[in-house]
Amino acid sequence: MEHPNIDVVLGVYGAYMEGHRTAVEQAMSPEIRWHNSGYDPTAGTLQGIDAVLEHLLGEDHMEDYSLEVIDVLASDERVAIVARTSGRRGERSIVNDFVQLVRVEDGRIVEVWNYYWDQRAIAEFMTAA
Repeated sequence: MEHPNIDVVLGVYGAYMEGHRTAVEQAMSPEIRWHNSGYDPTAGTLQGIDAVLEHLLGEDHMEDYSLEVIDVLASDERVAIVARTSGRRGERSIVNDFVQLVRVEDGRIVEVWNYYWDQRAIAEFMTAA
């Protein structure tokens, strides 16, 4: 079954993977709140579109980054995504699954929660020299 909130969220995923900053920005509320689970430097809450875009599209990211959506569930208020990411930083590589819960209001993303399967692996990967 198709749902307009799935279209919003998967549209942002596509724009993100293609590096279309403007499309990602337009799909998000200016007051967006973004929560990352875990213990690495990206853990915690980001507030506002500038902070979220710097996190998503900033320079300190993985090389050979890949994102695979495994499953999507939607309601009139939320979209839940099960996905797998992979990438590398220098010689170190990682594959990690996560669940993302996205709250959508009036066709825009207003809040995101990321829950990583292996939070320790993410922390070790992101802090390794």
